[in-house]
Amino acid sequence: MTVTGGQERSGTRRSSPDGRAPGTVTHTAVVGAGVAGLAVTRMLDAQDVPVLAFDRNDGVADVWRERYDGLRLNSVRWLSQMPDMPLPRRYGRWVTRDQFVEYLTEYAEPVRRRIRTGIDVRRIRRGSLSRWELETDAGMVAAHHVVLCTGLYRQPWIPDWPGRGEFHGRLEHASAYRRPSDYEGEDVVVVGAGVSGVDIASALLGRGSGSVTVAVRTSPHFLPREMWGVPLQNLSVGNRYLPLWLQDIGGNVIQRLSAGDLSRTALGRPRGGMFTRLQRTGVSPSVDDGVFLPAVRSGRIRVIGEVTGLHAKGVVTADGEEHSADTVLASTGYRTGLDSLLESVPVLDSSGVPPLSRPATRALADAGLHFVGYVSPLTGHLREIGLRARWVARAIAAEPR
Repeated sequence: MTVTGGQERSGTRRSSPDGRAPGTVTHTAVVGAGVAGLAVTRMLDAQDVPVLAFDRNDGVADVWRERYDGLRLNSVRWLSQMPDMPLPRRYGRWVTRDQFVEYLTEYAEPVRRRIRTGIDVRRIRRGSLSRWELETDAGMVAAHHVVLCTGLYRQPWIPDWPGRGEFHGRLEHASAYRRPSDYEGEDVVVVGAGVSGVDIASALLGRGSGSVTVAVRTSPHFLPREMWGVPLQNLSVGNRYLPLWLQDIGGNVIQRLSAGDLSRTALGRPRGGMFTRLQRTGVSPSVDDGVFLPAVRSGRIRVIGEVTGLHAKGVVTADGEEHSADTVLASTGYRTGLDSLLESVPVLDSSGVPPLSRPATRALADAGLHFVGYVSPLTGHLREIGLRARWVARAIAAEPR
């Protein structure tokens, strides 16, 4: 693997004293070249820090290219852009998938020489010649700093339901969903009523034939994208310094005004406050697109309880009932996959997420290990990435080299 990193020492090849194959040396290695990785790479490059970014996909923005048709960002345009490059006004208020891919492709251009696609980083461990060593499928990389930017959605996760092998239909993770026409005439059960599950269930209504059922374990909170012409994300940014209990009250009032009384629907009234749930579990409110909740109330979307297993012709719910399905789409979340990357570096919590407290992140930063893109607040995941990327880049650039 031949790489360069902007200064003479970046790209240097050395032999390690323990006999491992020669590797590449760079000051900072960024793992992942999605939104977070590109932001960090651009900001480090602007400060003349030697940096290389590695991504297992073949092209920049491939993760976004593979998202489903009709996807729009749930964060408003001006709070979804990176600090050093605005999203074009022509994209409108709610940016589409294809527009965002176009934006990321252009955003990557100034640092193309820093990006190595098609390279999978498999392990990260403390190094002998430098602070860190990265084992990739193209050789070893040594770096003084490592910035992990693989994100919260690296590994789609489907529960190990009993009866999976008996099911005669299709079982797919929601990440495999592309367009409603792929399920023409099928009875589809969407497991989960989070943001993606609600989007997919709403889109499936347009197929004409075939039923749509949503399985719900925990009653979801709902928020509209905007209210009275004002994007709700704007309010979240302004409210972030309020006490959590006060944020919960405000969120519940907005939910009641926009979504009505959910206790009168099959979804049921969600327990507790939406901001408290987000902080404790990482589960964001679902977005009411004006289609899903009316369809639930009218019966066009049927709601069933928690899926606890599969049978030959469908799913089994917690009450023991069997429900038929040609396809089961599991909108059941993701895993970070960091546990395998950082197998010898015990810094993750029980769910595989890096520490989020300020003292913990500072301690890791002092050791040259950084994380960007592992927080998803209501103020906006992309906005948070931009803020965090700038902070990390400044901290790395300020260190003597």
